[in-house]
Amino acid sequence: MPTIGLALSGGAARGLAHIGVLDALEQEGIPIHVIAGTSAGSVVGALYAAGMSLLEIERILINTKWTDILKLNVPRRGLISSEGIYRFMDEILPVKMFSSLPFPFAAVATDLRTGEKVSITTGSVARAVQASCSMPIIFTPTEINKRLLIDGGASSQIPVRTAREELGAKRVIAVNVNYKALGIEELDSMMKIAAHLSILWSGRNAREEEKLADVVVNVNVKGISLYDLSKSKELLSRGRKAVKEKLPELRALLSA
Repeated sequence: MPTIGLALSGGAARGLAHIGVLDALEQEGIPIHVIAGTSAGSVVGALYAAGMSLLEIERILINTKWTDILKLNVPRRGLISSEGIYRFMDEILPVKMFSSLPFPFAAVATDLRTGEKVSITTGSVARAVQASCSMPIIFTPTEINKRLLIDGGASSQIPVRTAREELGAKRVIAVNVNYKALGIEELDSMMKIAAHLSILWSGRNAREEEKLADVVVNVNVKGISLYDLSKSKELLSRGRKAVKEKLPELRALLSA
């Protein structure tokens, strides 16, 4: 059996759909050997790679509110301190360091100064996820090894290359949780406009990396906002449905 990798996209609250995707893959007996995640995908990917059950991940994330993570910042490099993301992840992760994870995982971020993709596979898992989720303007950048890092979506919204080239996957399943999402956001605040622009920019590199995947699982999130945590059950259901629609292709990976 080839090494199968999963590339989980960013998408803020829509990232909850990744839990449904993983659940359906487990139910269908499709193994995942490595995971690369960007932004929201790095949150779910890190928890799964740390050995947490999907029921536990679902319980924690569904009961999480934005106020549990966000803390307004005196504007300098961002409206909100990204340290809240670090504290949240560090508190719930059962495994703190990459070297202790049960299987390979990478959190994908972007170098603010150069725009280069940065795949983080060493050090603190929580700090790596913080960097991967540090959406520019909204969140303050995260400093790791003297590099200022921002949201991975700026360079690799669906990290197929990282799963294949840096984690060694021979076959890659890409999961896009922003499918059919454009045009639904109310652009009535600075934060919403900044998030919308980030999604527009990241959509370009997402389409390029999708071409490199063996299977693309598109989760239809039409009608669900980037920020709407109240639609968690619906997102889980849509994630499972997206996998069901791709079952022939996914099963073919096992014998490829």
